[in-house]
Amino acid sequence: MSLYSRIKSLSAGLLLAGLFSTSFSALYAQGLGNSPYSVLGLGESYSDAFAASQSMGEAGVSVSNGIHINNLNPALWVRNRYTTFEFGTIGQYKQLAAPTATQRDLGANLAYLAIAFPAAPKWTLGFSLKPYSFVDFESRTTDKVPGTIYDAYYYYTGRGAVNKAAFTNAFQIGKYLSVGLESSYLFGNIRRSSESQLLIGDGRDYLIGRNERTSYGDISFRGGAALRLPLKENNKLNLNLGGSYSFGTNLNARQTTSFDLSNNSFPIGQPDTLTNNEQGGVYLPSQYRMGVSLEWPFRFTIAADYEHQAWGNYRSFANTNEGFANSSKFHIGAEYIPRFTSTRYLDLAAYRVGFTHGKSPYNPGGNHLNDTSVSLGITLPIGRGGNSFTLSLIGGQRGVISNQAIRERYGRVLLGLSLTDVWFVKQRID
Repeated sequence: MSLYSRIKSLSAGLLLAGLFSTSFSALYAQGLGNSPYSVLGLGESYSDAFAASQSMGEAGVSVSNGIHINNLNPALWVRNRYTTFEFGTIGQYKQLAAPTATQRDLGANLAYLAIAFPAAPKWTLGFSLKPYSFVDFESRTTDKVPGTIYDAYYYYTGRGAVNKAAFTNAFQIGKYLSVGLESSYLFGNIRRSSESQLLIGDGRDYLIGRNERTSYGDISFRGGAALRLPLKENNKLNLNLGGSYSFGTNLNARQTTSFDLSNNSFPIGQPDTLTNNEQGGVYLPSQYRMGVSLEWPFRFTIAADYEHQAWGNYRSFANTNEGFANSSKFHIGAEYIPRFTSTRYLDLAAYRVGFTHGKSPYNPGGNHLNDTSVSLGITLPIGRGGNSFTLSLIGGQRGVISNQAIRERYGRVLLGLSLTDVWFVKQRID
């Protein structure tokens, strides 16, 4: 490849990264639509899986084809022997159902930005930027004030996100083993507010509000290992084993809480600051994932993963658990490429299917809520250079309809773009 082509590819990649990074702050604040369960903790977590892995039911902690970045395991980044830039977006349609009400909601967000490049024959470096969690909820209720004939109006809202900027080092050790370490910085802020109003109807209705803003910032680590064992000669069939471990993190936080009183939208006096930049912390529990897969390279792959996170150990800024319980999930997925050397376009595409089932960290009223989903996906090549476009479709259900819980039925669409080029390779003149 000529120097001009490389400069052109690099410029295009940097331009895309700049454009998407500029729009990142505007996009992530929208979350993925109203999510009542995001009232707890740091909100609803985003998956570490990129688009290709999402369409396999998020399975694949043990295997990577080296074409796409597999972010489920830091050790698998070393399989990317060419410089790879990946970008993804996510959209979600959700139907919420409670015993007395239903709601439909829609949201979209940036899913991830990532770049991997080989620094040495057995060493790959990577950078990524993605949302870690989001808070996006809104609820309104009206109820009688005990002992009176008057109604009271209650309004609860929350907005914000925590983001994750990560640096990954992955190494190949020997012929079969790879290891990796992800060092990340979590940052962001979340705002929550609660308002109440006594509805007397004589023009003297007072609105009382409590506003809370919490800022977060600290480092976290995730390690991983992967083992590829050939079962047939010439790399025709491999057995893969892999696992990753996210260390528990004490996330530094600062919180400001204020109280205000208004009448007919006019403030009465200055807001009263209850706490100003109070320092504290949040403990994010450890998580591990392990998996196994059978791989016919560039033909067929089947993978199964199990993940567990000790949400029972979570501690909020107020040093409470907020009702979280340990979560665990099973992931199963498959990928099929009809014929990698074919001249027919659809024979070069990768087709995927997946299934996920397990317990979410939410435990309202002592009832652990399940989360189940199925997924489909396709990767379409763009030319012969390794560039591709990935579409992933996910449909699922979380929770049940009860007095303590809300049922969420969701449909997600992920769009991923992967750009590959050859950088840092010494030129040879024959």
